[in-house]
Amino acid sequence: MKDTERGLTRVIAAASGILAAVLLPAGAAVADDYDFNPEIASFVPTQVEGYPPLINEVTGTESWQNFDLTTNAPVLGIFNGTDTETTIGSFTNDDYLTVSSLDIISGTGSVFIPTGTQIDLANFGGGWENEWIDIPAGGTDPGASDLLITPFGEFALFGSFFSDFSTVLG
Repeated sequence: MKDTERGLTRVIAAASGILAAVLLPAGAAVADDYDFNPEIASFVPTQVEGYPPLINEVTGTESWQNFDLTTNAPVLGIFNGTDTETTIGSFTNDDYLTVSSLDIISGTGSVFIPTGTQIDLANFGGGWENEWIDIPAGGTDPGASDLLITPFGEFALFGSFFSDFSTVLG
């Protein structure tokens, strides 16, 4: 039994090391940490559903903005849209649909985020989040991009929006 436990421990340690080696280059690719966050004070609920305290779903209008996570300060203008926040225990998911657009221009390029862009922010707690963005046709880099946010850095899972965005702002 003990040999099996030691063997399993070695397999888990090796797999963890390989996973870290694979994800480390992706984390380094997103050097500047920028994140889209809800401006909580702007939330105006219009519909509430669920079975509190187990599941709570609130829909309403809200403004979101972009933050520089290294300085914890807002960077750009504000998006207006509709947010559906679902809470299950300590897990919170914000599904946000923009009703305004934002054109970001800097010396290194520009990013256009059109009306109808969907941002999904899943907060698992403890510094673990997943941010998914779907930009409709007509915007910069149309399509979906996914970003895993951990206490150890940000890792682009697919799509190039987040690294392009960091390049324009950085």
